[in-house]
Amino acid sequence: MVRRVSLAAVVALGGTLLLSGCQSNSYTCVNGECHVTVTGSGQSIEVNDIDLTVSEITDQGMTISAEGSAPMPIAVGQRVRVGPAEITVTSVEGDKVKFDLR
Repeated sequence: MVRRVSLAAVVALGGTLLLSGCQSNSYTCVNGECHVTVTGSGQSIEVNDIDLTVSEITDQGMTISAEGSAPMPIAVGQRVRVGPAEITVTSVEGDKVKFDLR
């Protein structure tokens, strides 16, 4: 059986993928400290039972909230308490940010 997919459906799917951009995240935790990598802003993730939202990634750092706190801008190299978490931004490369969470 051969299925035909309409050109409109293919174009719509391609446009949706293009608009959503590439987003991914990963983390590892040891003894209460987590090393987190997030690619693409606008993500909500859970790390070590803490809900985080990375709303913006810039060349200078990121803006993040934790457990519904107000969004906080954090520059590379800066350590800031955000909600229940202490976050240190370690690097930014394009739309990828790396940070430590305690």
